[in-house]
Amino acid sequence: MPPSQHILGRLPPAALLDLRRLAMLAEVARCGSFSAAAEAMCFTPSAVSQQMSALARDTRVVLFERTPHGMRLTESAEALVAHAHAVFARLGDAQAELEAIAGGIGGRVRFGSFPTATMAFGARAMQVFRDRCPTVELRFADGEPYESVTRLKKRVLDLAVLFDFDHWTAATDYDGRAVCDDRDIECIELFDDPFFVVMPREHALAGRARLQLSDLAGERVVGSPSECSPWGLDLRQLCARARVQPEFESCYRTPDFGALQAIVATGRGITLVPELALTAAYPGVVARPLDGGPVRHVRLAMLAGLDQSPACSAMAGVVQELTAAWRQPQTATLAVAGR
Repeated sequence: MPPSQHILGRLPPAALLDLRRLAMLAEVARCGSFSAAAEAMCFTPSAVSQQMSALARDTRVVLFERTPHGMRLTESAEALVAHAHAVFARLGDAQAELEAIAGGIGGRVRFGSFPTATMAFGARAMQVFRDRCPTVELRFADGEPYESVTRLKKRVLDLAVLFDFDHWTAATDYDGRAVCDDRDIECIELFDDPFFVVMPREHALAGRARLQLSDLAGERVVGSPSECSPWGLDLRQLCARARVQPEFESCYRTPDFGALQAIVATGRGITLVPELALTAAYPGVVARPLDGGPVRHVRLAMLAGLDQSPACSAMAGVVQELTAAWRQPQTATLAVAGR
């Protein structure tokens, strides 16, 4: 059963949805009589009596009984008053929470990222956000771009840092299947993340400061999942335009750049690693910039057509602030171990 049908099936009778009648009953209980309640609520005693009669009729219970000392609530009415107070308290909490969300001091932000971005700036962004918005609940999910897109689509995430390529969208999984329409997602551009060539430190190209696509001719390139996708697809296109034919060894399936470097360290070939992932030296390998190579376009994504809460806007601002430096050309290289 869909959640909406389940909730609708639990709705109380229409009589109990009239909050004004419940409020009037609670006021009668507080004041002790129809006339006193009428005066407190600026109604006539007749109007109060009519509303209470209607409530009793619709709920099919006796709400009041007369005693030698006047009118008093029945056990059913006292139970209904207790529930009415609970309902009004929860509605008050709801109003306060909505006001807090609207003011950016409450609510919830569900944030996603991919591993290298999380290490480079995502974890720091979460800490800065918590310092600035300590009363907002922050939840986090790490994953590949297509996983984050799926979570955005399912409303599991509000914001996600992801990447795409010129020939590979963030909504495409690593077997080439689209998880949703690209138009379902709106993105804020953060920065471009160029790829470096990673090779054994004894490699003939390791002594060069920068590499060209032509330097890859005849090299064995250890690929990423699904025949070098996603970055391998861009590399193939770029090499084809430059009339360069490297040998793609796509039998290794891993999205983990550390794993690719470990394979390269065994002397199996070379690979490509984005600059964002070059945060530490891997033993036995060296990285060099590749002019004209593939570039990851890092973006902050959200579901299209939704108005973001102030808290989500604040989180987006933190991410943009912390990635400002990455919009400038970076100089990170993977050092040769032991140098």
